[in-house]
Amino acid sequence: GLAHGVAKEPTRINLDVPMPEILKQLTVLPVESPVLLSGTIIVARDIAHARINDILKETGDVPQYIKDHPIYYAGPAKQPKGYPSGSFGPTTSARMDPYVDDFQAHGGSLVMIAKGNRSEMLTNACKKHGGFYLGAIGGAAALLAEKNIKSIECIAFEDLGMEAVWKIKVEDLLAFVLVDDKGNDFFKQIKPFCSSCSKKCCCETK
Repeated sequence: GLAHGVAKEPTRINLDVPMPEILKQLTVLPVESPVLLSGTIIVARDIAHARINDILKETGDVPQYIKDHPIYYAGPAKQPKGYPSGSFGPTTSARMDPYVDDFQAHGGSLVMIAKGNRSEMLTNACKKHGGFYLGAIGGAAALLAEKNIKSIECIAFEDLGMEAVWKIKVEDLLAFVLVDDKGNDFFKQIKPFCSSCSKKCCCETK
C-alpha cells in the first residue's frame, strides 16, 4: 500500500495557516512521508473542477477558496444522523490532472489530496509551481467521516448536490506525500519494485 517502507511517525500539518506556511511545512518532507492533516480542506470533484475552470476562463482567476486551502478530490455520501457528514471517500485523481497547471499558475490547487497515481503533467506542474499531491487512504471513508471530519459546509455550486464544493474541517486525517515540489513522484520510485506484482499491486489506481 501507500505506506510501503514507511516506519516513521506521521508529521502533523496545520492547515489553518496561510498557504505559504502550509507549503513550508510540506517542503521539508521527503516523498513517502506520512502526515496527519488538521484544519480546513476544500472538497471538489470533476464537475466542480470543470465549473472552476469556466470561472478561470471568464474572469482570468480562480476562486479564493482553492488558493487558501488544500483541495480534496472527494464527495460526501448522505449525511447520517448525529455526524457532521456522511462518508467522504477520495476519488481517483487523474481526471483532474488537465486542470492543475492552469489552477496552480493562478495560485490554486497547490496542495491536492486524493488517491491513485498521477500523470507526468501533474508532476511537472507541481515542480513548476511549488505544489504537492498527498495520497489519502481509500478504504476508510466511513471511518473518516465519523472520526476525522468535524464540520461541513457547502460553499459553491449548491445546485450540483453532492458534486458541489464543500468546506470541511478535519482532524488527524492521515495522508502520504506522493508528489512534491521538487518533481519527485512516489509511484515512479516504486515502479521497479512493482514490475512483477499481481493485480493487487500498490501501483494500481483502481
